[in-house]
Amino acid sequence: MKLPEPKYKVIEPKPHCYVIELSDGSTIGPLDSVTKVTGIMDKPALVNWSAREAASYFKRAIEDSNYVIAPEKLEAIAKVAATAHRMKSQEAKDLGTAAHDIFHGIVEGKDVVIPYELQAPSKRFSEWYIKSGIEIVATELIVANKLLKYGGRLDAIGYRDGKWGIVDYKTSSGFYGNEYAYQVGGYADAVEAQYGIRVSWAEIARFSKKEPFDCEVRPVTNMAAAMDGFRALREALRLNKDNLLAEVTFSTVEKSKVDKAVKKAKQSVSEKIRTGQVPF
Repeated sequence: MKLPEPKYKVIEPKPHCYVIELSDGSTIGPLDSVTKVTGIMDKPALVNWSAREAASYFKRAIEDSNYVIAPEKLEAIAKVAATAHRMKSQEAKDLGTAAHDIFHGIVEGKDVVIPYELQAPSKRFSEWYIKSGIEIVATELIVANKLLKYGGRLDAIGYRDGKWGIVDYKTSSGFYGNEYAYQVGGYADAVEAQYGIRVSWAEIARFSKKEPFDCEVRPVTNMAAAMDGFRALREALRLNKDNLLAEVTFSTVEKSKVDKAVKKAKQSVSEKIRTGQVPF
């Protein structure tokens, strides 16, 4: 099975930047990405994880210092702790990207080199793919919706039981709400607009990078709702680009005084750290 010819071409001049090229040579873009659209959703699990990473870093730093920390070092530790989740997130993204590359290689029948830390999830992927009954037609497919002006790169589009569908690979620790469903809903909407085919199903295939290397595949139960949900998020992002609050019409505190008060509070905290008034 092959995809039909697209109605327009989509390019990615730089990572996560998508542009539509029309037959007359004109372009539309840069477009918002699918992940940017779903990124406006509330993610309480992510906030809690970030807090745990900061607390964990602080705990390790204090233990390594035998609980004796100079005030100036405490401030340095606090600064790093505030960004600990970013470092952890980047490590996870790098490993996730490597896993995706291996999955694509397995689908394409390539002789892939699998590092030790990804052997278990790669084995789980092979087991699932053999049993899935899905004919993967294209991987890493760049798609875009010309009308709604967004684009993205989907993991795989396949054919099963006479119907087109989308597969999205995840290497996260779990499923959190409907975010993944809305994401594939956005891809499906773009595929239908660009290729003129109907996307009837989608599956989220999750392969954990951590022991016990659990794997679970979940179909989207309602594709229409997933696509509607994504469109709602797309509209919310569009509206959020406009500043809907006017300039202040009444205030009891001048802005300069607010700025001065904030600066004074920061100086007070720094002074307490410097003079050892913080109980560490």
